[in-house]
Amino acid sequence: MSFENTAPSKTLTCAILDDNEINRLTLEHYIEMNSSLQLVASLAGSIEGLEFFSVGRQVDVLFLDVEMPDLNGLDMLRLLPEPPQVVLTTAHENFGSDAFELRVADYLVKPFDYNCFCRAVERVSERLSSGDNIIHLAASPHH
Repeated sequence: MSFENTAPSKTLTCAILDDNEINRLTLEHYIEMNSSLQLVASLAGSIEGLEFFSVGRQVDVLFLDVEMPDLNGLDMLRLLPEPPQVVLTTAHENFGSDAFELRVADYLVKPFDYNCFCRAVERVSERLSSGDNIIHLAASPHH
């Protein structure tokens, strides 16, 4: 199934925050394949993430891992004054209540495929275009 025809006209800027290099490379590849996304930063930890956002940088969407050394992704997100749309990318399914509290756009459980990734991007696009900040968690985190 191709998602190219449903790509929004606006290119979404995005950042990756994941301490695992393989996961970052996979996300970078998925972003490269998706014409509606432009990668701004690929960061290896929450401290880098805080530094990135503290200097006033903004992105439309952040692909965020939860479990990282120093500061987990959810705690880092809580520290951001104006967080972007967030897609959690985690190997664990037990962060649903935190995801709901933080109003994340989607929750992808690793390993996820390109189609799941594209559905998450579409959800972010819909939220941004409608001004909708209500979370839309799928019944199954595996999509």
